[in-house]
Amino acid sequence: MFIGVYNLANFVTLLGLASALVACFAAASGALLLAVCMFLLSGLCDMFDGRIARGAGSRTRKEKVFGIQIDTVCDMVSFGVAPAVIAYFSGFSRWHDVAAYIVYAACAAIRLAYFNTQAIEETPDLNMKAFTGVPVPFSCLVMPVLMIARALIPSFIATTIIYDLVFVAVGIAFILNVKIKKLNIVQSVILIAAELACVVAMFLVY
Repeated sequence: MFIGVYNLANFVTLLGLASALVACFAAASGALLLAVCMFLLSGLCDMFDGRIARGAGSRTRKEKVFGIQIDTVCDMVSFGVAPAVIAYFSGFSRWHDVAAYIVYAACAAIRLAYFNTQAIEETPDLNMKAFTGVPVPFSCLVMPVLMIARALIPSFIATTIIYDLVFVAVGIAFILNVKIKKLNIVQSVILIAAELACVVAMFLVY
């Protein structure tokens, strides 16, 4: 009845998209802590949807390609757009801030499109063993730190400079021609623990 491929992994991917949208709406409403928490939830979804897909047994090439495509589309919203929206509604909305967000989003789009190209053209089984460029979900580590800096640094001008420089730097990192191995389960657990620590720190400083 409907086009598309429907399985648990893709539903987790869509849950990440929904979480990112809620993060944007929360930021627009002034609920910045909720926004960052929902943003981090989208990062958790992205961390596990691929593992779920690979552990689900045999899949056709069409199912694999669809999984790659929907993951990329959702990642662009979750990690290419949502961080910029959260930062914008955090008070950093001047022309130079917007320029930094545009650079960031453009680099995220290039990074994601390149990943798809590599997966389809260079890997027979569509299973990437390593990333080229920093993966876009890296922003899940960046946003909580920026929010903490926003609360602790008294100078708005200094914080604005930090936000702009970090967004541009992270964007450039997305498109660097460097190889980065995928996280194993232990590294994933450490990353989750770091994100939880950042969440606790955010609630302590706000």
